[in-house]
Amino acid sequence: MMLAAALAAIVLAAAVALLSLRMGAGSGGELVVFTAGSLRIPLEKVAEEYKRLHGTDVIIEASGSVEAIRKVTDLGRKADIIAVADYRLIPRFLVPRYASWYIAFASNELVLVYTNHSKYHELLEKHPEEWYEILSRSDVKWGFSDPNKDPCGYRAVGAIGLASLYYHNASILGLLTNNTNIEVRRMENGTLELVVPADLEVRSGSNLVVRPKSVDLIALLEAGELDYAFEYRSVAVQHHLHYLRLPRAINLGDPRESSFYSRVVVRILSGTDKETAVAMAPIVYGITVLDDAPHHEEAVRFLRLLLGPYGRKVFEEAGQPFLEKPLAYGRVPEELRSLVSLQGQEG
Repeated sequence: MMLAAALAAIVLAAAVALLSLRMGAGSGGELVVFTAGSLRIPLEKVAEEYKRLHGTDVIIEASGSVEAIRKVTDLGRKADIIAVADYRLIPRFLVPRYASWYIAFASNELVLVYTNHSKYHELLEKHPEEWYEILSRSDVKWGFSDPNKDPCGYRAVGAIGLASLYYHNASILGLLTNNTNIEVRRMENGTLELVVPADLEVRSGSNLVVRPKSVDLIALLEAGELDYAFEYRSVAVQHHLHYLRLPRAINLGDPRESSFYSRVVVRILSGTDKETAVAMAPIVYGITVLDDAPHHEEAVRFLRLLLGPYGRKVFEEAGQPFLEKPLAYGRVPEELRSLVSLQGQEG
């Protein structure tokens, strides 16, 4: 009798385990998305719609893009989808070991956000070309995200470099060299290289604030503890903040300026085996389903919703308009091919 009961318990446990596996890959499981902080709000809206349609919870875990990738490559954590604020990070760090395809799908631009309580905001509105002079003032607190963890951070550093070229004013680089241990190198080919040590330091007494991801600065700004911050335009729109649109030669939002953008290279994680040179380029977001995603088919179905009309509308309302047609690289699943323009393998 006891043996029969034990066997019955084993069979029941096996059945429950099998059911759990099936649910994990189907409508009852949880999709896990590691994403850039600036993508959190639109992805959460798409996740809500996906749950309404399919009954599946989608866990959106936001961080800096580089940090999101390192959760997989360095920490060995499991996820279904990776979405980043610079699509070039996917071929650089995930292909081919962790992913075999990826899609570049949405755009943005860099802006300088502020509030009605920000020092000299009225001067900024009257004379927007003086933005870098205002940031240089000793009583102004300003910030950007950590370039070693977040693309918005290395883009902010790159934008300052571009500003020095655009305005023909090398003193603008003092925003970096006077406040941090970032090094400036002028290369023989005319490229400006900005080297960010892995142990980035903000100098004692500096008014610069650095946080792991760009959206971390919003709370400080809204609390009046920060006057200005480099953010994506989408973040400003989503949080109803005032913002200054930088010249298109600086804001990384205009593909026509690609050649000028490439004159600045930001070298992140300098001094480590993960040191990477990132040439400035127009801002384009990227997404992929990991090859070993626990719920691979479900993740692809989520991307069908995201890349379709509903997702396009959500992202456009969030200030992150889609490319005319998303660009796909590598062995893209058949289910997604009608939604993208197939390209060669990049990177």
